[in-house]
This record gives sequence, structure tokens and C-alpha cells, in this order.
Amino acid sequence: MLSPHHLSVFEPSQPAINPEALELLREDLDPEDLVRVVLLYLDKLPGRLSAMVSACNNQDGAALAMVAHPMKSSSRQMGAMVLGTLCERLEYAGRDHNTTAVVELLPVLQQEAAVVQNALRWLVDNTAV
Repeated sequence: MLSPHHLSVFEPSQPAINPEALELLREDLDPEDLVRVVLLYLDKLPGRLSAMVSACNNQDGAALAMVAHPMKSSSRQMGAMVLGTLCERLEYAGRDHNTTAVVELLPVLQQEAAVVQNALRWLVDNTAV
């Protein structure tokens, strides 16, 4: 169970990590592999965020979409549904060259990613994931 401070920034009524999605991972993986998968996601998250910021700064919608797409999928697999939705919106905004949406969504995505990161680290540190 996550602590109450692990709520979504974008959707405050939602947890940063959906417990049902995380339960699906628990069913498919043994505890050690699950921890490895979560840590791998956490390890890649900063680089993906950095690549998204770089693509935005360079006004490269195609590059943004290319980074946002796999981040959308991996975030949802981790149970970070809201973060996955934000990635999806940025993916489409990048494809459509909608700079207004990108400028609005990127800071929210960064905040949401920080909450997700904290929630997953808390899970790894305080439970058997």
C-alpha cells in the first residue's frame, strides 16, 4: 500500500501507481525479477525525461513522439497510468507539432514523473514490491 503522499499531481484523485496494474506484474514475475524491472524503469526514467525536454527545446516533435511512445507503455506497465496518459498526450502533441500543448504538458509530466519515481522507490524500499 502506498502512502497518501503518493497521489498523482495531474489527477489528484488518482494514485501515482495503480495498485491493480502493479498486482499484475506481481503475478507474472517473482519478487526479485519484479524489483529488477522496477529498478530498470527508475534507472531509465531520468534519461527519457531529459530526451523529452531536449526534443521540446529543439522543437523536434518527431523526436518527442519517439521518446514519449515507449515511456507511455513502460509507465503503464509499472502502474503509472496518469504518467502514461501524459506521455500519450505529449506523443500526439509532438506528432501534431502542437507546441502549445507541449509547453503546457511537459512541466506537468516532469512533476508527475517525480511523484511516480518517489512512489516506486518507496515501494522498493518498504515492501516486497
